Amino acid sequence: MLDEILQQGHLLLIEDYQFQDGNGSKDKFLIVLNRNDEFAYIIHTLTTSQNKLNLPSGNFGCLVAGNIPYFFIQKNTALGKNQFSFDKDTFIFFRNNVRKENTSSFLKYNENNLILKEKLSNTFLKRLLKCMLKSNFIDLNIEKELITIKDQL
Repeated sequence: MLDEILQQGHLLLIEDYQFQDGNGSKDKFLIVLNRNDEFAYIIHTLTTSQNKLNLPSGNFGCLVAGNIPYFFIQKNTALGKNQFSFDKDTFIFFRNNVRKENTSSFLKYNENNLILKEKLSNTFLKRLLKCMLKSNFIDLNIEKELITIKDQL
């Protein structure tokens, strides 16, 4: 089951996601950027309608405000062939949410808690990765691997 759902381009919902700091849980989305037998390169995001930083949010895609790149997805924008869309405007920032995780770390979730919402296109993934790589907050240990992933799309 895990091998089927944890695939490149999959937008997943993890119900009752356990935060790494141990401070509770919440439903959380993640995008699988790539994976191999041992690791998955993922980005976590929470949907939000809150724009506390008053960031521009008119255009779908990569935006930069004050040297901070982010990817913006308007609510109700279909993201793939399943026509999945977020109910709220979604801002994807690239700080402490782009990770290389052991695939075994997902075994702690019941298979009913990992829900495939959408299969994103390679074009979408490439746009997301290009935006992500503009960020100064990407872990330098995985930046080269993310560049390789982007170039293979």
